[in-house]
Parts: sequence; structure tokens; C-alpha cells
Amino acid sequence: MAEDQKTQATDPTGADIQTGQSPETPSKPRPWSWALRLASVLLALVLILIALAAFLISTASGLRWGVALAERLLPLHVVQVEGRLSDRLYVADLTLNLPHLGLHLQSLELAWQPRAVLDGRLVVTRLAVQGLAIRLPPASQKDRPLSLPAVLLPLRIEVGEITLQGLQLQRTGQPEPLFVLRSAHLQDGRLADGVLQVGRLEGDLDHPGLHLELAGRANLTGDYPLAVDLAWYLNPAAGAAIAGSGRVEGDLRHLRLAQTLSGAVLAQVEAELEDLLADPKWDARLQVAQVETPDLPKLDLQADLASTGRLHDAQVTGQAQLKAPLEPDPVLLAAQFEVRWQGKRLLIQYLACTLPEVEARLGVRGELDLGQPMPRFILEGDWQGLRWPVTGAPEVRSNAGTFAAQGDLQSFTYRLAGQAAGRGLMDVAVELAGQGGAHDTRIDTLVIHALDGKLEGQGHVGWSPELDWTFDLRAIEVNPGTWFADWPGRLSGRLNTEGGLQHWTLAIQEVQGELRGYPLAADAELAMQDGHDLSIQGLRLTSGPSRLSLSGRIAQSLDLALNLDAPEIASLWPGAAGQLTLDARMSGDRRSPSVRLELKGEGMRLGEQALARLEGQAELDLGGRGRAALQLKGRDLRVGGLAWSAFELTSSGSLLDHRLQAQLKGAPLALNLQAQGSLADSGRYAGQVTRLDLEGKDLGCWSLQRPVKLSRDGERLAAAPWCLRETKGSGGCLGFEKSAPGRWGLEFDLDRLDAGLVKGSLPDGLEAEGAIRLKGRLQAEGPLLSGEVRAEMARGRLRFKLGGDQIETLELADGRLDMTANRAGLEARLALPLGRLGRIQGELGLPGWRLDQSASSLRGRLSAELLDLKPLAALLPEISDLRGAFRSDLVLSGTLAQPVVSVQAQLRDLRFQVPMLALRVEDLDLAVGASANSQLAIYGQARLGGGTLELSGQGQILADRPWVRLGLSGGRIKLVNTREYTVYVEPQLELGLDQEGARVSGEIRIPEARLRPHTLPPGTVSPSRDVTLVSEQAGQSFPLRLDLRLVLGDEVSMDGFGLRGRLVGDLHLSQTPGREPLGDGQLQIIDGQYRLSSGFGIAAELGAPLHITQGRLVFAKSPLNNPGLWLQAERQGGDLTAGVRVVGTLRQPKLTFFSETDPGLTQADITKYLMTGIPPTANDRAQAGLAVGTYIAPRVYMEYESGLGGDSNRLKLRYDLSKHIELQAETGAKQGADLFFKFEH
Repeated sequence: MAEDQKTQATDPTGADIQTGQSPETPSKPRPWSWALRLASVLLALVLILIALAAFLISTASGLRWGVALAERLLPLHVVQVEGRLSDRLYVADLTLNLPHLGLHLQSLELAWQPRAVLDGRLVVTRLAVQGLAIRLPPASQKDRPLSLPAVLLPLRIEVGEITLQGLQLQRTGQPEPLFVLRSAHLQDGRLADGVLQVGRLEGDLDHPGLHLELAGRANLTGDYPLAVDLAWYLNPAAGAAIAGSGRVEGDLRHLRLAQTLSGAVLAQVEAELEDLLADPKWDARLQVAQVETPDLPKLDLQADLASTGRLHDAQVTGQAQLKAPLEPDPVLLAAQFEVRWQGKRLLIQYLACTLPEVEARLGVRGELDLGQPMPRFILEGDWQGLRWPVTGAPEVRSNAGTFAAQGDLQSFTYRLAGQAAGRGLMDVAVELAGQGGAHDTRIDTLVIHALDGKLEGQGHVGWSPELDWTFDLRAIEVNPGTWFADWPGRLSGRLNTEGGLQHWTLAIQEVQGELRGYPLAADAELAMQDGHDLSIQGLRLTSGPSRLSLSGRIAQSLDLALNLDAPEIASLWPGAAGQLTLDARMSGDRRSPSVRLELKGEGMRLGEQALARLEGQAELDLGGRGRAALQLKGRDLRVGGLAWSAFELTSSGSLLDHRLQAQLKGAPLALNLQAQGSLADSGRYAGQVTRLDLEGKDLGCWSLQRPVKLSRDGERLAAAPWCLRETKGSGGCLGFEKSAPGRWGLEFDLDRLDAGLVKGSLPDGLEAEGAIRLKGRLQAEGPLLSGEVRAEMARGRLRFKLGGDQIETLELADGRLDMTANRAGLEARLALPLGRLGRIQGELGLPGWRLDQSASSLRGRLSAELLDLKPLAALLPEISDLRGAFRSDLVLSGTLAQPVVSVQAQLRDLRFQVPMLALRVEDLDLAVGASANSQLAIYGQARLGGGTLELSGQGQILADRPWVRLGLSGGRIKLVNTREYTVYVEPQLELGLDQEGARVSGEIRIPEARLRPHTLPPGTVSPSRDVTLVSEQAGQSFPLRLDLRLVLGDEVSMDGFGLRGRLVGDLHLSQTPGREPLGDGQLQIIDGQYRLSSGFGIAAELGAPLHITQGRLVFAKSPLNNPGLWLQAERQGGDLTAGVRVVGTLRQPKLTFFSETDPGLTQADITKYLMTGIPPTANDRAQAGLAVGTYIAPRVYMEYESGLGGDSNRLKLRYDLSKHIELQAETGAKQGADLFFKFEH
């Protein structure tokens, strides 16, 4: 039945097809065989893929095959690949080039754990990348807001270690890289469920030398909240290293930053940032406590800066102070500023810098526009009190000024106005305006106010490609006397110059005016060619009657002419006098020119130098074969206090053969010199001094014993022997020879040097007798010195004149000084016996010493012992009865460049008297000691005036800045005790001495003093104000600073010149170097009386004294010799009170008479009443008079009567013939003589 059934089939479309009888087949397929076959194929493919993946991952060959396949499919090239993807992989020199992205990798090494993927983890044990360079596509012109995706990965990522050596990001088409990372290192990193945790991440950048370290966590979803600890270290090439550490937390919408800075900068940073991905906004603050850099001294910089804003609109404000460490008021510089950034414009709203110590300020305002192809700027500002240096005495200062500039670097305008002055510089005010660019500037306005006038003009200065200039300047009414006191006047003129460094011209035109009272006119034209050819087309100067002109050329050859005609030299130079004419010409080769001149002068004087007459001619050809003739004569020459009646200097011949003669006649020194010589073409010179005579008052008469040969040939020089002899026997010979550089010899033998030669230099009261012999020989061979020197005094004596006919004679014998030098070094010994006065001896050694060495070791000793100082009183005329002893010991060690000195000195049992003060000093002991360059210790004490004076202190005399500090104190000391003055003092003083000068400070109390002067001290009386004193200019004394307080006690009295009373008060005395002493305070007269002097030339004191109601000397930081004066003295008699009032200053007092009870009294009535004490009556005005008298001899009395009314003056002279008989004569309107007889009961 089955066979009869019809067969049903299905076509490919799925329709059933009924067929008839089916053909016979060998077997009938099963319905699921095709599915089985398809599954088998798919399984085979999966097995093949697994095998292929296993081949690629697990074998090195598979890895290389996969890389080769990638190179055929992608623009990829790999030079070397090793390892397996299953565990470790190494790739070297990989390059990937895409249209807008490029990548190059030097090497990559990867170690990971593939099995961890089965657990849902990607574990990277180690990843090392070296030399990674990425080329990015060009920057997009469209601003698109940045958005960060949420990072949620199906696998957890765990990283053990990642290292990166060299990362460079560069944008296509740009030559410079965007970012360069030298190295980076990551340890213990994890990313799971969008949370990134970093155990430690380090990075290093070469520029600017930055090292970063961070650790923390961040959520890579949403706003990316994070919390990171950040530390960094910046060490730029300058070496000022800065470190920072702190924390960053928040999210990208609101992030907080806090950092602490250390190292070169100590600071705190706090900031809050918002909307970092859209439109970032911030609010930050920086507080700086200190800045220290290696190139600057340590300074305390304190700053407080604040910034707010966004990228397109931000503002920074702040203030800063620069302080000096360890100073009580240390603010050196203070600054305040506010700047704003808007778009591409930087606005400086204000910037102010001040120097509080000197009240200096600089202010700047303006803006910078960076949005232009060439950035443009607008700046303006002003300053006050600028100076340099900032501290101490300023070298340059500017009190005020303003400036402004605008434009760009290619084209800008500017203006400046300010004042400047300085030490050694004149005060000037400058106004400058112009315009410039990158290569030059045009000065449209230049005005310099100086010297009571001004200099104005225009100009141009260029600096590219080379320096050149053009200026047209005018001087208007300039007074040189405001700067040079000896050159007052008014001058005007023009100056034009143009050119460059090698070629320039200068024209001085129309200079005219008045200088030092003389009309002046000048003009000049100069031109420079090729930097060495100077042409003086004409330089002419006229001052009063004097004329000066110079013209010619200075180049390889010279052609100059100078003419001077000065009938009045004073018109050319202040302080000069006389007449002078000069004609000079110089021509020929610049290295050996010919010079010809003629000069003549009469009555010439300059300061202390004077010359009555001078005549001279010279013709000198330095080429060698021309003439060398010179004749110079003069008379009445005065130089430095010395005077000569005449001098003459003549020379004849040529340089090849010439003769020279010089004569000088006068009292201080007469000279007669004759010499001759020749100069060969080779440069060798040979000559001789044939005669030399010297004669002086103290020097004696010296003559040359034989001619002296002189020679020079290249480096060889010889002058020997010079043998001179004085008429009294002093003299000897000296010779010098130099054979090569550093090789020379000196030999001398002065067999007798009489002590009389130094008679003029000895102090008064001291005479010397005897003679010294000095002999030696020294030779130098490069730095090596050898030879010996010896000085001997066989016998001599010193005579001390002690006053009157008393003379102290001191015998001297066997004094000797020896010095020896050789390869072993230098040694010297001194032995000087001083008879019974004592001795001085010493020794010095420099082992291995050479002329070019200052570090040679040093050893030496100098000791002095003076047993009796009595003879030395002759050298101190102000003291007498000198007694005491002195001993000192000085030891040297160390090196010659840095010697070490130890000293011990003692002054014992010193006593003396000061007769002028009636002061006796006894038991004065003073000790000074120091060891090994330590500080000097000074101590001393003495008894004087019934009290004890103590001295103590310390010092350092071998330091770079030597100094001494002393303290002086004493009890009640009678400092002065004479007939006129008795003064007790109690001093408490501090004395200082250093390179800057001397300082005296402290207090001097005067508890008791009696002042009874009978005569005015010399110099007390001042001349009238219309008298001008002319004196020699004193030399610059040692700077002295005073800071003393003078306090008067209750027992200070004054009785002299009609004034009697007590003085009380205190006075502060101060003085700065170069200025007179000043006083501050007042002195009062208590219980004072004043007796008027007659004023008629005869000293007389009449009547009762006046009572001083007020008396003050007021010092208000005023000179001590001119205090303010307020004195009022009155006389009261019955109902009448009158007085005299003196006000003003001590130098300019104003005296007025007054009467408080009777204002109608005349000056004559008041004067009579004050002087006689007799009240005026009604008849006094007609018979008013004043009589004064005195004995002018033991028996002669003279009286002068002055009529204050209408009576004439009379003079009476009375002579006592005996006890009872007097003879009197009278002159005046009624002349006559009378004889008086006196009878006494």
C-alpha cells in the first residue's frame, strides 16, 4: 500500500507538489539531516574561530600574523612585535597615519591577566609606554560646549602599574607641540561602576620643570564629583623652587581648591570654580607670606590677591608689601593694583607702587588690546619722590613727573614731563614728546629747563639697521653759575648735529652772552669721518679782551693750530690774573709729530701760585732728526708757599744729540742741573748728568761728585752712580739698574746722614745731634728679592728743652737696623737704645717671602719701654711736671695679607699738671690689650681735681672697618681751679671712633662753678655785620657727631662784666659732620644783678647795681655762639622804677630803656638814673651830666665829665704832690689850673 500511495514534495517556495509515481531511489533521506549538517558547519566555524583566536592570543606567531593582517587593512606599520596577547606583549616602533590623526609609539610593554575577564574584571599588571607622539586634527573654528559622557563599563578595570616615558601632543599644521610630558607613573588604579580610584599618580614636565602627584577618587558620571589630594613641585631653570600641596574637591559645577605653597614662596591659595564645562567662573584668593630667590637678598614679601570673573571677563585686585627682615619699620615697597580682562583687552584700572620710607610713588593706568593683528596699548601715569638708591643718600632723584604713550610697536606716540636731580648732577626739568616705531623715533618737542634757562629743540634717533641721529637744539639764557659757582653769566646759542657712530657733524653756532661779567661769543664746526678722522673747521672763543682759536685735523697725520691772546687771563679763568699769549702748531705723523710754540706771560697768578714773568719758545720734532730746542725763563715764582726769584730751562740740539740745563734760584731750594744725551733711531737712549747742585736752608749744600751715566735700551735701564755730598759731610752714592722685566738691582751707601738734616721737621723743644749710616744692596730676579740693608747710628743725643734754662740731654748709642732678604725669605731686626729713657727693639720675619706673594707667613715682635717720660714734656708745652712710665709689646703672626696682631700696652703712674687750668692729674694708669686680632680691651683711671676718672672700652683696629668705643665716668671732679674760674664736673660720656668719624654722647653735670672773668676770651668780640673776614680755608677736619646734655646745678654763679647771679638750666648740645654745633634748651639767671658800665672808654662802676627781673639765654636748635637773648634789669628808687630791656640774639641784641612809673622820662634821664641811682629833678635837664674817673697812675687821677644837657664836656687831671697838696688842671669851655691844700682834723 505504501508503494501505491502518491508521493508529496515541497518546492523551494514551500508549495506542495503532487507527483505521480516517484522514481526509484536507493534510500530515502531523513527529515532532520540538513539541520544536522548546518550545525556541523557552524560548529566547525566556531571551532576554527576559537582555534584562530587561540592562535592569535596564545602564540607569538599568531600575534605577528594578526599584526601583519592589520598592516594590510589599516595605515599601520609595526617594526617589531614580541610576546603573546594572553599574558605579555611587546611592541616597538608603531606608526599609525589617519587623515586627521597620527600616532607614533617607540615601544609598548603590556602584562595582563586574561582569565580575570571571566570574572568581569580587566586586570593590567603592568603597562609601559615609551615615546608616544600624537598628531591631532586642526582646531575647529566652532565653539562647542564640552560635555563629558558617563563612563559605565561592563568590566571592572584594575591597574597595578602604568608608566609613560615621553608624551607629545601636536596639532596638525602647527610647528610647536601643544603639550609635552616627560614621564608619568600610575600605581593602584581602579575603575568600577563609574568610580575611578587612583592610589598614586605622578607626572613630570620639562618645561617649566613641574612634578605632580595626586591621589583620590572621582565619579565619572553626572557632574563628575571628585576628591583629590594634589601635591606638586616646580623647579624652573632660574632655581627658585616652589612646592605646593592641598586638596581639590567638589564637582564640575562647583569645585573647591586649597593649596599651601612652600619653598621660594610661602603662600596660601583658596579658590572656588563653577561651570567648568560650560562657562567657567571663579572666585580665588592668594595670600603670600614670604618670597626668597637665590638671585635676590632675603626679603619678606607679603601679598593678598583676589580674582573673580569668567574667561571673557575677569578682574584681579590686590596689594603687596616688600619688607626688610629684622628691621623695626621694614616696609620698603607697597603696591596696590586692579586689572581687568574683557574679551581680548587688558585694562589696568590702577597700579600704584609706593616707597613709604622716602614717600615715593609711581602710578600707572591704561589698557592693552590684544584683539588687533598688532597689539595696541594706551598707558599713562605719574610719579612722586622717585630716587636711586632707594635707601641711604640718593644718587639720583625725581620729585614729580608724568608720562603717556599709545599706539603699537610699529607706530606709537609718547610724552614725558618730569624733574630730576642728583648728587653731582644739576637740577633739570624735562619735557619730551614725539612719535616712534620699531626702528626709529622722531622727537617733536624736547625742552630741558636747567641752569636758570632752557634747552629746546627737535630731533630724530634711529637704531635699525644702525644708530644714527639728527638734532637741532637751542640754548636760551643759560646761567652756568647756578652749577659752577665761579662761572656766573647768561648764554644763548644753537647746536646742530647729525650722523652716526662713524660719521657725524657738530656745529655750535651763535653762542653769545655774558660770562663772569665779560661778553662772550663762541662757535665751532667739527666733522668725523670713518670714526678716526676728525676735522676741526673752526673753534673760536672770545671772552672780554681774550681770544682763543683752534683749527685743523686729527687723523693719521696731524695739522693743528692753537692761538691764545689773553691780555686779561681773568676773563678766561676765575681767580686767575695776568697776561698770556700762546701760539702753537702740531703737524706730522700722529705717532711722532712736530710741535712748535711760543708763549709769553706777565703778572700771572692763580690762587697761591704766582709767576711775575714767563717767556718761552719750543721747537720739537719727535721724529728724531729735527730740532729739539726749548727755552723757558721766568722770575718771581711762588708755588705752595715757596718762592724762587728766577728759573730757566733750556734745551738745544736734536733728539739725536741734545743738551739740557735747568736752574732754579731761591731761598727754600736752589738747583743747578746740566745734562746731555742722544736718542738713536733704534730707540736706544744714552746720556749723562754732568752737574747737579742743590742748596736749601735745612737741606744744606749738596753737589754731584762725578757725572752720572743714564741709559735706556728697550727694557734695559741704568742710572748709576749718583754720588752727592753735602758741605758738612753728609752724603753717599746710589745706583739703579734694570736689565729685563722683573730683574733689577739697587745699591746705595750713604756713609753719613747728619741729624741736622731733619732739624726743620722736629717739634719745638727738641734738638738732635749725631749721624746715621745707611748701606744696602738689593737685587730682584722676578719675584725673588735678595740683598741686605743696614742702618747704624754710632753716637748721638737728643736735647729736650723743659722750659727756662732747663735742658734734658739724652745720650743715644749703638742704634741699628738690619734687613736681609734671600730665598729663605726676609728678616729684619731693630735695636734702638734710648739711654736712661728706655729702649725700643723689634724683629720681623717673612719666611719664603716673594715680591708677588702676599700670603707668606708672618712673624714679628716690637717692644718699647720708656722708663721716665719726663723729657717728653718738652713736646707738650701745655703741661708740666710730667712723670710716668710706658711699656708696650706687639706680636705679629698670620700672613702678610691677613696679619694677626697681639698687643699689650701699659701707661703707669703718670702724673702731670695743666697750669692754664690749675689742674693736677695723678696716678693715671691706662692698659690696652688684645690677643690674636680679638677686640681691644681698654681700661684706665686717674685721680684729678679731688675725684676719680675711669675709662673703659673696647675696639677693633684690624677689621675692614676699624672702630673704638669708650666710656668715661667720674665723680665730683674739680676740672678748672684758677683765679677767674672754678668748675666742678660729673661726666658720664660715651666716645666712639670709626671710619665715619667720632661720636661723643652722654651727660656732663656741673654741680658747682664760680666764674669770675676779668677779660674777654680771644675771639669773643664779633666784628660788625658790614665787615667781611678773609681767612685761609680750613682743611676738612675729622667728622664729629655730638649728642651731649649739659646740666647746671644749684651752685653755679657768675660775677663779671657787671653781671652777677646764679645760672641754672640744662642744654642739649648736638653736632653733625660739616655743620656747627647746635644747642637746644635755655639757661636762666637767678638772683641776678647788673651794673652798667660808663661806656666812655674808662672802666668805672657807679651807683648801686640793677636788679635782673628776667634773664634767659634760649637755644632752639640754634648755634651755640648766637642764642636767643631776653634780659630785663630794673632800678627802683622811691616812686620811680626804670630799667633796660635787651632782646634779640647774642650777635644782634636790641637795647631799649623804659620807665613803668614815669613814661615821660627821656632816654638821658633814664640813663642817668640807671647809672647813678639819682632820680631826675626839674633842673636836671639843664644841668644834666655824667662824670667818671680813675687813677691812671699811682698819684695821677683823671676824671671825665659829660654834659647830658647843654653843658660842654670837660676833662680834669689831678696830681697828688703830697698828702696835703693837690695840683688840678681842667680843659673845656673854662680852662685853668688850681692848687689845693687839704687840712684834716
